[in-house]
Amino acid sequence: MAMARIKSRSQWSSVSDVRPLHYNLSLLTEVDEVSLGGTFLGEVTIRVRVWRETRTIVLSTNGLQVGPKVVLIRKNTGGRVAVRKISQMARHQRLGITFKSLLWLGEEYSLHLEFSGQLSRTGGYFLGGYVDASRHLQWVAVSQLAPNLANTVFPCFEDPALLSPFVLNLAHPRNTNAVSNMRVQRTSDHERDNYMWTSFYQTPPISVQKLAFSINRFTGKTSPRLDDCPELVTWLRPRIADQGAYAIGITPHIIVYFVGLFGKPYPSAKIDQLVLPDTAYESHEHVGLVSYPEADFLYSEKGSTAMAKQHVASHVAKEFAHHWFSDLETPSLYWLHYGLSDYLAGFAVDKVEPTWRLHELAMLRQAFVVLDNDSKGSAQAVSLADDTQTYHKSALLFRMLHSLIGTQVFVNAIRLYLQRSKRGATNQTILWKAFQEESDRQMSLRQDVQVSRLMDSWTLQPGYPLVRVERDYASQRVMVTQERFLRNPSGRSGGKPRAASRRHCWWVPLAFTSAARDSWESALPSEWLTCQAHQPPRPLILTEVALPEEWVIFNFRVTTPCRVTYDDRNWRLIGRALAFQNVSSIDRFTRAQLISDVLSLAGAGVVTYDLALSFLRNLHREDEFVVWQAAARNLRWLQRTLHNTPIFSVFKSFMRGILQTKFNELFIPSTRSGKSYPLYLRGLILQLACQTEMKSCANLALKEFSGLTLTTNNIPVDQRETIYCTAIRLGTEADWTLLRRLYKRSNVSEERGIILSALACSRESWALDKMLTLAFGSSYLPKDDVLLIFSAVAQNPLGYILAKRYLVDNIQTIIKLYGNSTDEIAQLITVLIEEVSTEKELDFLQSFMKKELRYLPGIEATSRRILELGLDNLAWHKNQYLHMVSAVCNITGSIEPHCIY
Repeated sequence: MAMARIKSRSQWSSVSDVRPLHYNLSLLTEVDEVSLGGTFLGEVTIRVRVWRETRTIVLSTNGLQVGPKVVLIRKNTGGRVAVRKISQMARHQRLGITFKSLLWLGEEYSLHLEFSGQLSRTGGYFLGGYVDASRHLQWVAVSQLAPNLANTVFPCFEDPALLSPFVLNLAHPRNTNAVSNMRVQRTSDHERDNYMWTSFYQTPPISVQKLAFSINRFTGKTSPRLDDCPELVTWLRPRIADQGAYAIGITPHIIVYFVGLFGKPYPSAKIDQLVLPDTAYESHEHVGLVSYPEADFLYSEKGSTAMAKQHVASHVAKEFAHHWFSDLETPSLYWLHYGLSDYLAGFAVDKVEPTWRLHELAMLRQAFVVLDNDSKGSAQAVSLADDTQTYHKSALLFRMLHSLIGTQVFVNAIRLYLQRSKRGATNQTILWKAFQEESDRQMSLRQDVQVSRLMDSWTLQPGYPLVRVERDYASQRVMVTQERFLRNPSGRSGGKPRAASRRHCWWVPLAFTSAARDSWESALPSEWLTCQAHQPPRPLILTEVALPEEWVIFNFRVTTPCRVTYDDRNWRLIGRALAFQNVSSIDRFTRAQLISDVLSLAGAGVVTYDLALSFLRNLHREDEFVVWQAAARNLRWLQRTLHNTPIFSVFKSFMRGILQTKFNELFIPSTRSGKSYPLYLRGLILQLACQTEMKSCANLALKEFSGLTLTTNNIPVDQRETIYCTAIRLGTEADWTLLRRLYKRSNVSEERGIILSALACSRESWALDKMLTLAFGSSYLPKDDVLLIFSAVAQNPLGYILAKRYLVDNIQTIIKLYGNSTDEIAQLITVLIEEVSTEKELDFLQSFMKKELRYLPGIEATSRRILELGLDNLAWHKNQYLHMVSAVCNITGSIEPHCIY
């Protein structure tokens, strides 16, 4: 059998010449438990049909050793077709097998290959490590084939549109478990004494990316059985199995909720859940086998925050919501189906935890994050992008559509879509058509508003609109216009201006209220900003909206993902309303929206910082966590941006003026009001107060920390992050050592992360150096914790230079640690870019990326996206910094030199 390399893909047949009908895959996994490395040996038999006569079968392979045994059998005759040559082209990840005889049109053949490969720490056939209760190193092997890594595990036809049944056989050590998409059919002896075979039932037709399996030494926990829920077993490390109890208990109820919502049974007879200790492994929701990083599944009553519990419920719901769309999945529809799953998951959480009333609150938080990220010039249309932020924006668009057409129409349309859709034949047009038909039947949309035209305006172009509301108080007319909102509208930062782009235009539903109407329940639009093809956006003129002395608020509760600005007089009217004692007369979500909008608009130069900061002066009357959270998101950014500027001390004084009254009310016994406060508010106020170095907050933190021992911890869980950090920042080496020992003793993922972040709050260089060494010196530290440590050190005013130097000096080792993962390396660079305030520093990081990261896949586009963050920050310092200085000096009355001159 000749082995040859070929120069061009052109001499291979197209993948569509031969298509798979069935896979029979056998894998033997070998792990070196000392070095935590491993290999696998495999055989695969692929039954194929010829769609166009050819002499060559082309398979996808990446890093596999194929052969020496390659056999092709003709089904009809049972005859063997001789191989002429095997051609490999590693750069294109292809293996071409050329035969001496022509493969006949319509004929079926069985192709049998032997192969071997290496277990990976980055994907494909993934190998993770952890330490058990006896401090012994253990391993877990698990597949991670999506989106394009199946070819690193076995030779295959990797086109996701090609569906085939699989029969999977796994050879593994006898003291391990084997799980896959399907039930176990049988187990049998292996020729190796310490090994066994586990064979699984045949899957339905799936793409190669949907195959999932694992070999592990986990403990299996069975969930309570409910009608309409398949048998459900969760596999997780024995040492932390008790922390899975909450998620294990709610999962069947979430599944039953979706069975009712979609009107279809769960698409598998059983479910295995894998809870994995290494966060380099991402969640995957393959039907029959769902996997999570531990941080997304575990909850400890004693060591986890209440917000962590909400995160677990939300994450589990999102994973299962997507299962009903899994059979329809193609890469071009990820944004659509994941976004819809993201939105629907919130209703499942509200069902299993009704007292939280989490869904709308979570959507509002998500909206603030999306609006910040989508204000960049490089933002992509959701229909073209594929990342978590894209799915979040897609979810917000479904929320907007739901608010327009009503719940019954929304649910009926989704059921209709699922009934009509077939894999490979579905697209967003089919979904919009289902919504249109149901809306027409119930007459829930204005006649001239078409669902496809509405939704396409939001999904086929980047960004979102800034809605401008200009009132003529004499005539009581209101003019409403739209334009794209950009954080850095000029595109300048001392460099070239942003290239001019086409006019953007959206169909924007306009719901508004006024002081006289005072209605917050219904967000149904009374008017629309519309778009006409190939025409600039037209203004909308409204009459009799409000009397001159009344405020007007549009898009209340952020029903539509956009920003809204007003003329100065209306902004002042709103500000006075928020300053009154009965501030709660304005809906709490709308109060949060107004704070978020006005601060973001000031950052882009749309309104003044004098106006924006005036909205914060009455926050001491505010008791709603969501409003404080909206303010905190923007204040943290300002604090990080200003910490190396002369104005920083005055800004901290301004912050303390905002926070002192509320801090006293919550934490000083003599001033407590006896009121009950929303969950999380105390933790947030404490964090903001200590970050501004408020003396009373520092004293509280040191007092609380002084009672901490290795066996006693009376610090409220939701306040530990701030108290630990403050105590370490102001404390001694003994305090740092105590917290480090607590970290080693803890087996709660969130608690360990809180401690790691706090240890990086130290003002001592030796401590920060130790943290960086810990982050990058272990192959077993979860990648989320690595990023957490690096971020905490870089954001420490004393640690940025240390973090940058460590990354620069060790970049090649770090690249190897991350297995050339561009996204993960980019996260580390982004941490540094976010701290940049000078062109010199940005130029250095740009040169560093160009030199050291040039061989990472996709680094060009990634670098442009990262650098935009730095350019936007520089533009803010150039265009808005002096306005911020003026506003802060005016409010505080400071006599600092930079305020006087």
